[in-house]
Amino acid sequence: MRLMDTQVGCVFGGSCVLPCRLQPNSDTILHWVKKDGEDVQVHSYYDDQDQLGHQDPLYKGRTSLFHDQISGGNASLGLSRVNLQDQGRYLCYASTSQYNQETFVTQTVRAPVSRVDIVLVNNTVTCKSGGIYPRPQLTWSVSPRPATVLQNTTEVHEDDQGLYDITGSLRTVYNDTESTYSCSVHNEHSARKATMRLHPPMQNAPKSEVLLPCNASGLDDITWTFNHNQTILRRQAGQETVVETEWQQHVRDLSESGNLLRPHQPRVKGRTGVLSGTQTKKT
Repeated sequence: MRLMDTQVGCVFGGSCVLPCRLQPNSDTILHWVKKDGEDVQVHSYYDDQDQLGHQDPLYKGRTSLFHDQISGGNASLGLSRVNLQDQGRYLCYASTSQYNQETFVTQTVRAPVSRVDIVLVNNTVTCKSGGIYPRPQLTWSVSPRPATVLQNTTEVHEDDQGLYDITGSLRTVYNDTESTYSCSVHNEHSARKATMRLHPPMQNAPKSEVLLPCNASGLDDITWTFNHNQTILRRQAGQETVVETEWQQHVRDLSESGNLLRPHQPRVKGRTGVLSGTQTKKT
């Protein structure tokens, strides 16, 4: 009876281990081969050393074995700088004076959604993310729900490494209440969400402090911007808030919920902030 392949998922650009267990033996011949139509030589080991004379160039400098553990039965293959071409079915072939053994491993590669950026330009909210695999999707949610269907477009492009970039745009509808625009970029392995909250114009007395409200509790990444293109400050999960140099004298504090307190500065007039935040969803 044929055993099922071992399934291994690897992250693009990272390191990965393809497992293979043997019966302990001090005289082992190992061949790792990718079964991709024609056999591709990945890594060989015999006479107590690596034998890489026939190694395929795609794997040069990226493979390794656990040499001090081979005699104990560990024939696993280490693979670094993982790319999409590495996906496929691998054979771990072992031969000793007592037995021959074949073990198959199927490797998949993913590039998770690591960041989502959201901006507002000319009444259009644009959401972007990149370097993703498999192909992602982008969805919007708006609160309060608009009375009319908002015009939106989504474009997906594949780069020369096989990774996907995605951009979505959504036309906004002006109203005199707070509006929230959220965009989620996701595939079967990961998801991240960016949220932008737009407030109606605020009136404040001269020479007074201004509290710019934003309920952003629970978000991993909070960013305040001015005019949708100039960063005021940014706070990432587990890190201190970073205020841009030119804004340090104009910002007093950022609350846990994301509210921005700006003290009065005579030379700074009419400045408003737009907040965007991102959060990661576990899938």
